[in-house]
Amino acid sequence: MNRTTTARRGGLHRLASAGLVLTICGCAATAPVDSPDYVPGAGYHMVMAEIAAQRGRYPTAAEEYLEGAERSDDPELAQRATAFAFEFGFDDIALRAARRWAHLEPDNASAQLYIARLLVRRGDIGGATDAARRALGGESPDSAADYLLLAGELGQEANAEGVTRVLTRLAAQAPRSAEMDLAVARAALRSGDLELALESAYAVQAAPDAEDFLADASLLVGRVLLAQGRDSAALEYMARLVESEPSLEFALENARFLAAAQRPAESLQELDALTERFGERPDIERLRALVYFDAGDNEAAWDVFGRLLREGVFVEEALFYLGAISEREGRSRQAAELFSRVPDGSYLMPAQIALTRLIELSEGDEAALGQLEEFARAYPRLGVEAERLRAAVLQRAGRKAEAREAISQALRYRSADVDLLLARGTLLEQMDDLPAALADLRQAVDLAPDGALALNAYGYTLANRTSRLAEAHQLIRRALERDPDNAAILDSYGWVLFREGRLAEARSYLQLAYSGLPDPEVAAHLGEVLWQQGERDRARNLWEEAAERAPDNEALRETMGRHLD
Repeated sequence: MNRTTTARRGGLHRLASAGLVLTICGCAATAPVDSPDYVPGAGYHMVMAEIAAQRGRYPTAAEEYLEGAERSDDPELAQRATAFAFEFGFDDIALRAARRWAHLEPDNASAQLYIARLLVRRGDIGGATDAARRALGGESPDSAADYLLLAGELGQEANAEGVTRVLTRLAAQAPRSAEMDLAVARAALRSGDLELALESAYAVQAAPDAEDFLADASLLVGRVLLAQGRDSAALEYMARLVESEPSLEFALENARFLAAAQRPAESLQELDALTERFGERPDIERLRALVYFDAGDNEAAWDVFGRLLREGVFVEEALFYLGAISEREGRSRQAAELFSRVPDGSYLMPAQIALTRLIELSEGDEAALGQLEEFARAYPRLGVEAERLRAAVLQRAGRKAEAREAISQALRYRSADVDLLLARGTLLEQMDDLPAALADLRQAVDLAPDGALALNAYGYTLANRTSRLAEAHQLIRRALERDPDNAAILDSYGWVLFREGRLAEARSYLQLAYSGLPDPEVAAHLGEVLWQQGERDRARNLWEEAAERAPDNEALRETMGRHLD
């Protein structure tokens, strides 16, 4: 069997490891090393990459790996360059390397899967779909089960809406199967497309080949009902499931539903009953601790999470929530110590964010920045994320030029990162570099045309800083259609209506925004409307109350300065 065939069949079962054993076999030099015409070959760049990686110079290593891959026809070098850059979050380099790999081995499923994931991050849904289809084997995938494997890989991406669109397009171009519908249902639920999720879950239940997936589909139906706010329907549905199949899996899910429906006492009773039936189990105790935590019973949650930690189960989660409880109760030093102990895993970054903020508040920005440097050294694959946090600390400290440099450094390796573009665009607007700010915000919208946050940020900046009110109105309206309960977007829409002179409508939206988000900037906007409508005492009182809570808010101070000084 040739290498291409082997790679194709095994590609969806594992991504290439960054620890790949590599034989460096670069091209021979065409001139002596001491010749002025000497051009280093692939082998030289791969050696330089290894040396840079050993010395902790990971961006340099990624660039050298890429250079070596592009100078060689050996697909293993391109595979190494792709895996290394991907692991360390250097998305732009990883995409170039993966495309080189795919050029050398067009049928390699792993190469195509890397490309699909990286293009989803960039919002290139068409390109991601094409790469995903090639990863599946073109028009004739090996089996429908490959859709679930593909969905599992894509499901790790933050762009849940993009993943849903890719899987939906793939499903539309192939014979329908339970595996495909289940993959779409999972992705749609994660992205908030609840109608599609419900339709796809029902389709799994109705499929003749769905026996292996009925439990998953049944649970998905209940989760969608809960996400739709149909608590009673979701609970009745889960009660019927538990009655028809009294398994631990369904019973635990029923307890989760009760807690999510704000019925913690009933959830705890269900967990007590499960303990009587199945004995003390870590999964039951974990859910019990989460129910206590969400209900605000810190003492009970502390006891259960502490017991899990001592028993060595769910350690990462236990440490994080014990830290969160300590923070809730004002024990900042203890919280910081617990957050610092959270090991690598899904809670590592949330713990680091919380730890950085605690240090920033108690010891200042320099101490927080020092903590982030230590974190980046300990977890180099999260270096870009550490730089993102570093920029936020610098911005809060008023060190805007340094913050801009930090974000720009991160964007060097993730030029299509929507969150980074929004962060830099917002910062540039604060620095009065409006053309550059609008360029970043426009690019974010181009990359995420259906993203409510991007639409709102760009639209609000246009409404607040330019005369392009019609364009701003359209953008914010689109954002509001996608996230109608978001107070920040309601505030933006009220503000653009105010700028258009539609005071009564503006007041309605701004009052709704302020009821959900009593933020000083929203207070500034609502006060502007009240002032223009002649209710100046009411506006003054609103501003003064907001100023007591946030005396340093620039937007509020500017508004009060114009009207009250």
